[in-house]
Amino acid sequence: MSTTQRSESMSAFFDGYVHSRTTLSDFVSKYTIALKDKYQKEAKVDFHSRHSEPVVKTKCLYENQLSKIYTHNIFKKFQVEVEEMFSCFNVAQVKSEGSIVTYIVKERVTIVENMSRIVYYEVLYNTTEVEIHCICNLFNFKGYLCRHTLSVFHHNGIEEIPMQYIVPRWRTDFKRQYLQDIISNDVNYDNSEGWYDELLTRAIQLVEEGVVSKKHFTVALQELKESTKKLLQIESEQSEKTPEVPQDMPKKIVQDPVQSK
Repeated sequence: MSTTQRSESMSAFFDGYVHSRTTLSDFVSKYTIALKDKYQKEAKVDFHSRHSEPVVKTKCLYENQLSKIYTHNIFKKFQVEVEEMFSCFNVAQVKSEGSIVTYIVKERVTIVENMSRIVYYEVLYNTTEVEIHCICNLFNFKGYLCRHTLSVFHHNGIEEIPMQYIVPRWRTDFKRQYLQDIISNDVNYDNSEGWYDELLTRAIQLVEEGVVSKKHFTVALQELKESTKKLLQIESEQSEKTPEVPQDMPKKIVQDPVQSK
Protein backbone atom coordinates (compact mmCIF):
# COMPACT_ATOMS: atom_id res chain seq x y z
CA MET A 1 0.00 0.00 0.00
CA SER A 2 1.41 3.40 -0.99
CA THR A 3 1.76 6.40 1.32
CA THR A 4 -1.16 8.10 -0.42
CA GLN A 5 -3.35 5.01 -0.05
CA ARG A 6 -2.49 4.73 3.65
CA SER A 7 -3.33 8.40 4.15
CA GLU A 8 -6.68 8.01 2.37
CA SER A 9 -7.43 4.88 4.38
CA MET A 10 -6.76 6.67 7.68
CA SER A 11 -8.85 9.66 6.60
CA ALA A 12 -11.77 7.38 5.77
CA PHE A 13 -11.40 5.62 9.13
CA PHE A 14 -11.64 8.87 11.14
CA ASP A 15 -14.18 10.58 8.90
CA GLY A 16 -17.05 11.81 11.06
CA TYR A 17 -15.14 11.32 14.32
CA VAL A 18 -12.34 13.90 14.35
CA HIS A 19 -11.69 17.26 12.73
CA SER A 20 -8.96 19.92 12.61
CA ARG A 21 -9.89 21.28 16.05
CA THR A 22 -9.99 17.95 17.86
CA THR A 23 -7.77 18.02 20.94
CA LEU A 24 -5.41 15.19 21.85
CA SER A 25 -7.58 14.07 24.77
CA ASP A 26 -10.68 14.12 22.57
CA PHE A 27 -8.80 12.22 19.86
CA VAL A 28 -8.15 9.29 22.21
CA SER A 29 -11.82 8.95 23.13
CA LYS A 30 -12.92 9.46 19.51
CA TYR A 31 -10.46 6.81 18.37
CA THR A 32 -11.97 4.31 20.80
CA ILE A 33 -15.47 5.12 19.55
CA ALA A 34 -14.38 4.83 15.90
CA LEU A 35 -12.72 1.50 16.61
CA LYS A 36 -15.80 0.07 18.31
CA ASP A 37 -18.07 1.30 15.52
CA LYS A 38 -15.76 -0.26 12.94
CA TYR A 39 -15.83 -3.66 14.61
CA GLN A 40 -19.58 -3.55 15.11
CA LYS A 41 -20.11 -2.79 11.41
CA GLU A 42 -17.72 -5.55 10.39
CA ALA A 43 -19.49 -7.99 12.68
CA LYS A 44 -22.80 -7.24 10.96
CA VAL A 45 -21.21 -7.72 7.52
CA ASP A 46 -19.68 -11.02 8.64
CA PHE A 47 -23.04 -12.17 9.98
CA HIS A 48 -24.65 -11.44 6.60
CA SER A 49 -21.87 -13.33 4.79
CA ARG A 50 -22.32 -16.40 6.97
CA HIS A 51 -26.03 -16.65 6.38
CA SER A 52 -26.46 -15.82 2.71
CA GLU A 53 -24.86 -17.13 -0.46
CA PRO A 54 -23.24 -14.88 -3.09
CA VAL A 55 -24.23 -15.06 -6.75
CA VAL A 56 -21.91 -17.25 -8.83
CA LYS A 57 -21.39 -15.79 -12.32
CA THR A 58 -19.35 -18.48 -14.07
CA LYS A 59 -18.90 -22.24 -14.13
CA CYS A 60 -15.32 -21.90 -12.91
CA LEU A 61 -14.50 -24.39 -10.16
CA TYR A 62 -12.43 -21.81 -8.29
CA GLU A 63 -15.35 -19.41 -8.10
CA ASN A 64 -17.70 -22.13 -6.92
CA GLN A 65 -15.19 -23.27 -4.29
CA LEU A 66 -14.61 -19.86 -2.75
CA SER A 67 -18.26 -18.81 -2.93
CA LYS A 68 -18.73 -21.21 -0.01
CA ILE A 69 -15.71 -19.94 1.91
CA TYR A 70 -15.07 -16.24 1.32
CA THR A 71 -16.98 -13.35 2.86
CA HIS A 72 -19.15 -11.50 0.35
CA ASN A 73 -16.88 -8.49 0.16
CA ILE A 74 -13.68 -10.37 -0.66
CA PHE A 75 -15.53 -12.84 -2.90
CA LYS A 76 -16.73 -10.03 -5.16
CA LYS A 77 -13.13 -8.90 -5.59
CA PHE A 78 -11.96 -12.43 -6.30
CA GLN A 79 -14.82 -12.82 -8.77
CA VAL A 80 -13.29 -10.09 -10.91
CA GLU A 81 -10.11 -12.14 -11.23
CA VAL A 82 -12.10 -15.22 -12.22
CA GLU A 83 -14.06 -13.30 -14.85
CA GLU A 84 -10.87 -11.78 -16.23
CA MET A 85 -9.24 -15.18 -16.73
CA PHE A 86 -10.70 -15.08 -20.24
CA SER A 87 -8.34 -12.19 -21.05
CA CYS A 88 -5.36 -14.45 -20.29
CA PHE A 89 -5.40 -16.12 -23.67
CA ASN A 90 -2.04 -17.91 -23.55
CA VAL A 91 -0.07 -19.81 -20.88
CA ALA A 92 3.37 -20.95 -22.00
CA GLN A 93 6.10 -22.78 -20.10
CA VAL A 94 9.45 -21.05 -20.68
CA LYS A 95 11.74 -22.67 -18.11
CA SER A 96 11.93 -25.61 -15.73
CA GLU A 97 14.42 -26.11 -12.90
CA GLY A 98 13.62 -29.15 -10.82
CA SER A 99 10.13 -28.71 -9.44
CA ILE A 100 10.07 -24.97 -10.24
CA VAL A 101 8.39 -24.21 -13.55
CA THR A 102 8.30 -20.72 -15.03
CA TYR A 103 5.32 -19.67 -17.13
CA ILE A 104 4.57 -16.59 -19.16
CA VAL A 105 0.91 -15.62 -19.15
CA LYS A 106 -0.24 -13.31 -21.93
CA GLU A 107 -3.09 -11.01 -21.01
CA ARG A 108 -4.99 -8.72 -23.34
CA VAL A 109 -5.52 -5.50 -21.40
CA THR A 110 -8.03 -2.91 -22.56
CA ILE A 111 -6.56 0.60 -22.55
CA VAL A 112 -9.51 2.51 -23.97
CA GLU A 113 -12.57 1.44 -25.89
CA ASN A 114 -11.63 -0.61 -28.98
CA MET A 115 -7.95 -0.42 -28.05
CA SER A 116 -5.91 -2.97 -26.12
CA ARG A 117 -2.38 -4.22 -25.64
CA ILE A 118 -0.69 -7.48 -24.69
CA VAL A 119 0.95 -7.66 -21.26
CA TYR A 120 3.27 -10.50 -20.23
CA TYR A 121 3.24 -11.84 -16.66
CA GLU A 122 5.81 -14.25 -15.26
CA VAL A 123 4.43 -16.91 -12.93
CA LEU A 124 6.59 -19.34 -10.93
CA TYR A 125 4.95 -22.64 -10.06
CA ASN A 126 6.35 -25.25 -7.66
CA THR A 127 4.79 -28.51 -8.80
CA THR A 128 5.92 -30.40 -5.68
CA GLU A 129 4.69 -27.98 -3.03
CA VAL A 130 1.86 -26.63 -5.22
CA GLU A 131 3.11 -23.11 -4.52
CA ILE A 132 2.68 -20.28 -6.98
CA HIS A 133 3.85 -16.70 -7.35
CA CYS A 134 3.00 -14.07 -9.93
CA ILE A 135 5.07 -11.02 -10.71
CA CYS A 136 1.96 -8.83 -10.29
CA ASN A 137 2.03 -9.64 -6.53
CA LEU A 138 -1.73 -9.38 -6.13
CA PHE A 139 -1.81 -12.11 -3.49
CA ASN A 140 0.84 -10.35 -1.40
CA PHE A 141 -0.98 -7.02 -1.62
CA LYS A 142 -4.64 -8.08 -1.47
CA GLY A 143 -4.69 -11.60 -0.06
CA TYR A 144 -6.36 -13.42 -2.95
CA LEU A 145 -5.00 -15.00 -6.14
CA CYS A 146 -4.77 -13.13 -9.43
CA ARG A 147 -6.10 -14.15 -12.84
CA HIS A 148 -2.58 -15.13 -13.95
CA THR A 149 -1.98 -17.67 -11.18
CA LEU A 150 -5.50 -19.01 -11.63
CA SER A 151 -4.75 -19.50 -15.33
CA VAL A 152 -1.58 -21.47 -14.50
CA PHE A 153 -3.46 -23.62 -11.99
CA HIS A 154 -6.10 -24.30 -14.62
CA HIS A 155 -3.37 -25.07 -17.19
CA ASN A 156 -1.94 -27.69 -14.81
CA GLY A 157 -5.29 -29.30 -14.06
CA ILE A 158 -5.55 -28.00 -10.48
CA GLU A 159 -9.28 -28.01 -9.75
CA GLU A 160 -9.21 -26.45 -6.28
CA ILE A 161 -7.26 -23.54 -4.87
CA PRO A 162 -4.78 -24.85 -2.26
CA MET A 163 -5.66 -23.94 1.32
CA GLN A 164 -2.47 -21.92 1.83
CA TYR A 165 -3.91 -19.37 -0.61
CA ILE A 166 -7.16 -18.96 1.29
CA VAL A 167 -6.35 -16.35 3.91
CA PRO A 168 -8.16 -17.18 7.19
CA ARG A 169 -9.17 -13.54 7.62
CA TRP A 170 -11.35 -13.74 4.47
CA ARG A 171 -13.25 -16.87 5.54
CA THR A 172 -16.85 -16.66 6.71
CA ASP A 173 -16.04 -18.98 9.62
CA PHE A 174 -13.21 -16.79 10.82
CA LYS A 175 -13.55 -15.83 14.48
CA ARG A 176 -13.06 -12.09 14.49
CA GLN A 177 -11.00 -10.63 17.31
CA TYR A 178 -13.00 -7.77 18.76
CA LEU A 179 -10.16 -6.22 20.74
CA GLN A 180 -12.32 -7.15 23.68
CA ASP A 181 -9.57 -6.50 26.21
CA ILE A 182 -9.07 -2.96 24.94
CA ILE A 183 -12.78 -2.21 24.90
CA SER A 184 -13.51 -3.82 28.27
CA ASN A 185 -10.65 -2.10 30.05
CA ASP A 186 -11.83 1.27 28.80
CA VAL A 187 -15.51 0.91 29.70
CA ASN A 188 -16.99 3.75 31.71
CA TYR A 189 -19.30 2.02 34.17
CA ASP A 190 -20.51 5.33 35.60
CA ASN A 191 -22.85 6.27 32.76
CA SER A 192 -25.41 4.66 30.48
CA GLU A 193 -23.34 5.32 27.35
CA GLY A 194 -20.57 3.07 28.64
CA TRP A 195 -23.11 0.41 29.60
CA TYR A 196 -24.65 0.56 26.13
CA ASP A 197 -21.32 0.14 24.31
CA GLU A 198 -20.27 -2.80 26.46
CA LEU A 199 -23.61 -4.59 26.21
CA LEU A 200 -23.79 -4.06 22.44
CA THR A 201 -20.34 -5.56 21.94
CA ARG A 202 -21.24 -8.57 24.07
CA ALA A 203 -24.59 -8.95 22.30
CA ILE A 204 -22.98 -9.09 18.86
CA GLN A 205 -20.65 -11.83 20.05
CA LEU A 206 -23.58 -13.72 21.55
CA VAL A 207 -25.48 -13.55 18.25
CA GLU A 208 -22.49 -14.82 16.27
CA GLU A 209 -22.00 -17.76 18.60
CA GLY A 210 -25.72 -18.41 18.83
CA VAL A 211 -26.18 -19.10 15.13
CA VAL A 212 -23.42 -21.69 14.81
CA SER A 213 -25.90 -24.52 15.28
CA LYS A 214 -29.40 -25.20 16.55
CA LYS A 215 -27.98 -26.22 19.92
CA HIS A 216 -26.03 -22.96 20.14
CA PHE A 217 -29.19 -21.06 19.21
CA THR A 218 -31.28 -22.82 21.87
CA VAL A 219 -28.75 -22.08 24.61
CA ALA A 220 -28.32 -18.44 23.55
CA LEU A 221 -32.07 -17.87 23.31
CA GLN A 222 -32.68 -19.43 26.72
CA GLU A 223 -30.00 -17.26 28.31
CA LEU A 224 -31.49 -14.15 26.72
CA LYS A 225 -34.94 -15.02 28.02
CA GLU A 226 -33.59 -15.65 31.52
CA SER A 227 -31.62 -12.40 31.50
CA THR A 228 -34.62 -10.43 30.28
CA LYS A 229 -36.80 -12.01 32.96
CA LYS A 230 -34.30 -11.03 35.69
CA LEU A 231 -34.08 -7.46 34.40
CA LEU A 232 -37.87 -7.11 34.34
CA GLN A 233 -37.99 -8.48 37.89
CA ILE A 234 -35.49 -5.85 39.05
CA GLU A 235 -37.56 -3.15 37.38
CA SER A 236 -40.71 -4.46 39.07
CA GLU A 237 -39.05 -4.55 42.51
CA GLN A 238 -37.78 -0.99 42.14
CA SER A 239 -41.24 0.15 41.11
CA GLU A 240 -42.78 -1.42 44.23
CA LYS A 241 -40.25 0.27 46.53
CA THR A 242 -40.94 3.74 45.11
CA PRO A 243 -43.24 5.53 47.63
CA GLU A 244 -46.44 6.90 46.18
CA VAL A 245 -47.55 10.43 47.04
CA PRO A 246 -51.28 10.52 47.95
CA GLN A 247 -53.24 12.57 45.48
CA ASP A 248 -55.42 14.21 48.20
CA MET A 249 -52.56 15.16 50.55
CA PRO A 250 -53.04 18.79 51.64
CA LYS A 251 -50.34 21.15 50.57
CA LYS A 252 -48.47 23.00 53.29
CA ILE A 253 -48.28 26.72 52.65
CA VAL A 254 -45.06 28.34 53.75
CA GLN A 255 -45.39 32.06 54.39
CA ASP A 256 -42.73 34.64 53.85
CA PRO A 257 -41.06 35.27 57.26
CA VAL A 258 -41.24 39.00 56.69
CA GLN A 259 -45.00 38.96 56.17
CA SER A 260 -45.85 36.44 58.89
CA LYS A 261 -46.81 37.72 62.34
